[in-house]
Amino acid sequence: MRAYLLWLVLATLLPGVVGAALLFVNQYQKGRAQVERKTLQTVRALVNNVDNRLDKARAIGQSLSILNAIEAADFPRVHRQASDALALSGVGMNLVLRDRSGQQLVNTSVPWGTPLPVDRSNSLDKVFASGEPAISNVFTGPVSGRPTVSVDVPVREHGELRYVLSIRLRPEYFVGILTPESIPEGATSSIFDRDGIIFMRNVNPEKNIGRRVAPPLYAGILRAPEGVIDSRTQENVEVLTHFSRVSGSGWGVAIGLPRAKLRAELAEQLALMAGVAVVLFAVGLCLAWLIGGRLARSVQALSGPALALGRGVRPDTTDEFYVRETADVAAAIHDAALLLERRSLELAAKESALRETHMLARFGTWHWRLGEQSIEVSDSVPHIFGRALPPFAQQRGALLTDESWEQVRRLTGELARVGGSGKLQLNALHADGHRIWLDYRCESVHGPDGAVVALRGSMQDVTERVRAEEALRQADQRKNEFLAMLAHELRNPLAPIASGAQLLGQASLDPARVQHISAIIARQARHMAGLVDDLLDVSRVTRGLVVLAKERTDLNAVVRDAAEQVQSLVRDKRHTLELKPLPQPAWVLGDRKRLVQVVGNLLHNAAKFTEPGGRIEVALSLEADQLVLEVRDNGIGMLPAELERAFDMFVQGERTPDRSLGGLGIGLALVRSLVELHGGSVGVASAGHGMGAIFTVRLPRLADEVAPQETASRLDGLAAGGLRVLVVDDNVDAAQILAMYVGAQNHAVEVRYEPESALALAPGFAPEVCLLDIGLPGMDGHELARRLRQLPGTRGALLVAVTGYGQEQDRLASAQAGFDHHLVKPVDMAALEAILQGAPAVLAARRAA
Repeated sequence: MRAYLLWLVLATLLPGVVGAALLFVNQYQKGRAQVERKTLQTVRALVNNVDNRLDKARAIGQSLSILNAIEAADFPRVHRQASDALALSGVGMNLVLRDRSGQQLVNTSVPWGTPLPVDRSNSLDKVFASGEPAISNVFTGPVSGRPTVSVDVPVREHGELRYVLSIRLRPEYFVGILTPESIPEGATSSIFDRDGIIFMRNVNPEKNIGRRVAPPLYAGILRAPEGVIDSRTQENVEVLTHFSRVSGSGWGVAIGLPRAKLRAELAEQLALMAGVAVVLFAVGLCLAWLIGGRLARSVQALSGPALALGRGVRPDTTDEFYVRETADVAAAIHDAALLLERRSLELAAKESALRETHMLARFGTWHWRLGEQSIEVSDSVPHIFGRALPPFAQQRGALLTDESWEQVRRLTGELARVGGSGKLQLNALHADGHRIWLDYRCESVHGPDGAVVALRGSMQDVTERVRAEEALRQADQRKNEFLAMLAHELRNPLAPIASGAQLLGQASLDPARVQHISAIIARQARHMAGLVDDLLDVSRVTRGLVVLAKERTDLNAVVRDAAEQVQSLVRDKRHTLELKPLPQPAWVLGDRKRLVQVVGNLLHNAAKFTEPGGRIEVALSLEADQLVLEVRDNGIGMLPAELERAFDMFVQGERTPDRSLGGLGIGLALVRSLVELHGGSVGVASAGHGMGAIFTVRLPRLADEVAPQETASRLDGLAAGGLRVLVVDDNVDAAQILAMYVGAQNHAVEVRYEPESALALAPGFAPEVCLLDIGLPGMDGHELARRLRQLPGTRGALLVAVTGYGQEQDRLASAQAGFDHHLVKPVDMAALEAILQGAPAVLAARRAA
């Protein structure tokens, strides 16, 4: 039986070993063929590179053969020009110019004037005979005494072949070809001429340049232009040589791969296979010997492997069996164990990937057996909390907030009693002290009798999602509040405007009543325009469209100008406004208009949110290289939550149902943006509700220098009476209202609703001031202004744009069109009146110029 089992093992293993050996041999042959193909491709590429280098030398020679100095027989100049050209072309080259006798006339490898030998060669005779360029074999240069190759080109004068110009190449000319990057590791490579003489070699070049390649290789290159042969190197190393030659010049490249390296690879594979075969034979023979000795216990021995398989460990199959079927069963159990082991490894790898995924997603699982204190958790759970998970009783106040701990206790208690599942959103404490939000899920695990024996579930850190949702809710709330505010703020002035318009339609109104209603409509229109201007200002600032006109500005003057702007509101609310400027100039580099807007917004905000009879203080102070502006009030103050977002867009403090405080909630956002554009910062502090607020602006300070004195005296306001004014607007009502206002100032007014009729009127009327709408039909106001500037009678007129477009690019466009002023509808009549009052002085200056 033992002999039978031994023959069985041999019969089983030998075919596999033989098949593996045949497969290895086949793979080795394929691998060798692939190496030969790749190496031959490398040789071809190197041959092409050699051919390109020779072509380059030929091209250089042909370029130098047409030098004017050669035709003029000015050989010193030929020497100088050729040396300069070859210095730019690379190393390893020199030029030799010879006549038909072989006498060297020029040789750039030695200084001019050095005696030169007769250098007659077969290549020289060939060029003179054929008139075509030629490439020599390797020879020893008569001047340099080094191995050299000559690329010879003919030089003709008036159609006659007079000289041969040779580009002599030394081995270093090809040094960039046989590099470690282009040759396989450990290989020997050579560049040789048509007679097999080595001109460049990567191994021992100093000993081999000028010698012929090894005889086997020489015989191979004589038989075929390329191929693969067994050869030996000059160092007597056995190599598998790959060679290729250029069909034109006959030059070639050879790469020899050491055969020892290829054999070592094969021997390594054969040794591995032999070792595996020996081990398999030894194991098989031992098993057969043991099984043959214990056939009687074969069936009983199957119980051990079966139990091992059930425990998940590799079974012991060294017991002996009598019959083949029991051996097959044992082998099957062993194979099943190996498969389970492999599956276990795959499962472990997947579990590792799952753990990493849980870590990235901050997701973890847990399992809690009822009656036990400890909770089994996945490896990612401590990563979520930054520490290990303690028993549930110890999590209160340390891991979970009191409220969250109570929620978990109630849910787990209910699921432990009645089963089911549930989920919570919990607030937990991270180990580093910050709070996190958890998505907590739990379900019951039932035993065979249906009773709940454990709870299991998952938890995930959803802090970022919760914060994002809260931010979206707040943004949506602010958006809705802003839309409501905007609707309210726009309806407030629209109501008196609409009512006033209806009253003005009554014929029985007395002039005083009409004037009062007109004042109301104008005031409310200015209020609406202010709201729109605020919105446009914020839009321009947030989109980066505001261009600051920065100049040296005294912040004391800015504070005074801003205080004048809010005087009416301060008087109406009976506030006390105290200014504390610096005793010396407070210079900053900024846009004065925008800085006044900043301080004015802060003062307006303080006056609005301070109860009547309150106190507002504006103080300037110095801190190192900064100027500090404080606006302090004793108004309603701010809560901590309001302080955090006081400068956010569309955010306001406490609102009353009647919206008595008004506003769109964009003033402070505009303040912060403008201050930051000036390189400064703004902050707010408040002790709480009813305790007032302190707004602090910090701006970079300029050095205290003497401010330039104003040399130009202000012109006294001249009488505006007697001006000829032309009003052009396609809106009939707007044109007539504007004309009525200008006419009330004792000016002569003409109104036109179309640009063509205005151009027809201008030569005869000769207006001194033109109030032009921009959005005119057919021809816009810009083009109308340009045409008026071309007419003799209106070339020096004062042009004023009256338009609904008020952005910076609109003002720039009107200035480029020739307008002197730009007014935005509804027109500020005070600004128009100031323009008309100053017009005589401007017109007089233009006439004088």
